[in-house]
Amino acid sequence: MEAKYLKFEELNYLQLDALDRENTMFVLSLGPIEEHGPHLPLGVDVFVAEYMAMQIIERVHEKYPHKTIVKFPPIYVGSGGIRWLGTLNSKQRTVRKIIIDYCRNLGEHGFKYVLISNGHGGLGHVVALEEAARYASRKYNMSVISPSGRIAFNFLTGNYIGEIERELGHTFSEEEKEQLKMDSHAGWWETSIMLEILPHLVQKDYPGLKPYTLTRRERMLNKCYPGDPGYRGYPHKATPEYARAAVKVMMRHTMELVDEWFTGADMKKKASSPLYRLLFFRTNFDRFVFGGLGLLLALLLWYGLLR
Repeated sequence: MEAKYLKFEELNYLQLDALDRENTMFVLSLGPIEEHGPHLPLGVDVFVAEYMAMQIIERVHEKYPHKTIVKFPPIYVGSGGIRWLGTLNSKQRTVRKIIIDYCRNLGEHGFKYVLISNGHGGLGHVVALEEAARYASRKYNMSVISPSGRIAFNFLTGNYIGEIERELGHTFSEEEKEQLKMDSHAGWWETSIMLEILPHLVQKDYPGLKPYTLTRRERMLNKCYPGDPGYRGYPHKATPEYARAAVKVMMRHTMELVDEWFTGADMKKKASSPLYRLLFFRTNFDRFVFGGLGLLLALLLWYGLLR
């Protein structure tokens, strides 16, 4: 049986060099080690990124059999994880640099197509991946995309609820729709996907966990609060059926982006999340601000000396 993909680490350099540059797609999955409540393991984000990567690989292999797919080993790195025991955070700049370095090593040898599969929703982390994709595409004459930020944004803001309902064959109540929008970490969605892909790693007492939610502002701060259980949302409502329906919908939209990608469309905006437009989340925002303040101070001093 023909393999659906090649493992990068199992190739030698001659085998790698023999691949058609125009028809080879590299898939790179990543996410941080991060606490996910008392019921889920620390590796959830990478487990999900790997699962989604395999879903994409299967669909690309079926629809584009002439494409060669090469999969990298997963990278356990990420920024913006909840500051809790078990979380291994890296700087946003580190995440961006790692992706750029991986792409550079491919681009310098003529390879073009890299798809990043991300399993972590940290806002700065998502933007760092999108920054890296744009930079590598421009700098090394490549086409690198990180579509998961856009897909996750639409999913977590409720834009896919109607499609998920159709896949499930039933509708959510208005209360449940609001709950899905408030669910952000180790809750309804992540517990469901873990029940689907690695059920033995989900603690059996998860149905007894009480809902725990934060305001949008509180969620952005990534802090631990008094009585914080380490999850945000409704893990007790999780089912593997919900995960299967949600994955089908997300993969449908992901493949729409992949189809455009393969036709040579400009993916800078199409494959980026709305977060990318907010300068506050950019990797070098702090340097830009402090640099600007320093320049302003220098101008004020200079002006004062001339008076």
